[in-house]
Amino acid sequence: MSNDLDAVIITKEPDGSFVALHTPSGKTTTGSSMESARDAMRELLGMDDEGSFIEPATSDRFSGLGRDVARFLEGPVSEMLKFHSGFARLEAFEAGVAHIRLGGGCQGCPSSLITLLNGVRSQLQDEFGEDQIVDVVPVD
Repeated sequence: MSNDLDAVIITKEPDGSFVALHTPSGKTTTGSSMESARDAMRELLGMDDEGSFIEPATSDRFSGLGRDVARFLEGPVSEMLKFHSGFARLEAFEAGVAHIRLGGGCQGCPSSLITLLNGVRSQLQDEFGEDQIVDVVPVD
């Protein structure tokens, strides 16, 4: 299996079909072949054929600190989330509060709120300071 779907397990069912399971979120897809199950999972997670997310970056919508935060989310934070086929995007930034959307495998994952509040917020505060990043708010 390719690196873009490391968090996915594909199994063959007794009827000959294949099931792809994204282990962090519990999302599943099916297919008549391993490749079709994998392709269906990529589509479900919002990935292209090369394993990159189709989701556009948001950093060009911001300036100043907001742009820096958006780029940090698109870079190091999303690189970390790639291990679960996920990514992070800044949707709004005001008065030190970053409104962040987790996508791909992170969207709808039961652990995404914990990831955002404990992991992503800490990374942002370490990078930019607690006086600059007061809090993070999840966006669906």
